[in-house]
Amino acid sequence: MFMRTDSINHWDIVAEKYCAENRQEKNFHSQIYLAAVNELLGSVNGKRILDAGCGDGFFSLELAQKGALVTAIDGSDAMLNIAKRKHAHDNLQYLNMDLTKKLTFEDKFFDIVVANMSLMDIPEIELFIFEVSRVLKKPGIFVFSITHPCFFLSDWEEDENKTKMYKKIENYLDERVEELNFWGKTLHYHRPLSKYMAAIERAKMCVNSFREPVPSKELIDLYPEQEYHYRIPSFLVIRAKSI
Repeated sequence: MFMRTDSINHWDIVAEKYCAENRQEKNFHSQIYLAAVNELLGSVNGKRILDAGCGDGFFSLELAQKGALVTAIDGSDAMLNIAKRKHAHDNLQYLNMDLTKKLTFEDKFFDIVVANMSLMDIPEIELFIFEVSRVLKKPGIFVFSITHPCFFLSDWEEDENKTKMYKKIENYLDERVEELNFWGKTLHYHRPLSKYMAAIERAKMCVNSFREPVPSKELIDLYPEQEYHYRIPSFLVIRAKSI
């Protein structure tokens, strides 16, 4: 059985390689979902923002540079050490905090909570989403991006020319843990989309925007070999409002 500490330990081990190989501001995949994240966030100038699961802090820094007052949290000491070294800013503080435990912030403290590519990396989401609702002002917004739960763990099927055409979907509704090995071993917690929606509903927030972003034409012009991302979305970006 996998425990929440397993996920953190794996990210501690792969942190340096992940950050060296996955320069988020230049990464093809991150540019797809971050375009939607930034659109749904709108202007962040002067806003108090919690960046949950901040990793190496690249997006925390972007928010701070736009005038936000940012508190960035992650459970991995290795990731936070990189963040403090590479992505420091006067408007930005980093804290070690486990997203599967109660957050140590006052009620209604933040204008915005953002979580990029982190919720599928933690074994439990219900408490975290409840805590998001608690620490958000009323009204406040919660924007999160995840790999698309319907398609992420399925392999592409190719035609005779090796062109990626479609994916076969099996056992979508079964929650499970998968070991990934992009930068070294990490854990991916698959849960159907309905699990995320139910947690948001129980936390008394409502979804007011739902996106399945695809690359821009300009991005495909730079990476024409990635054209198949138009066929099936790789990511979801969701905005919920505290009420």
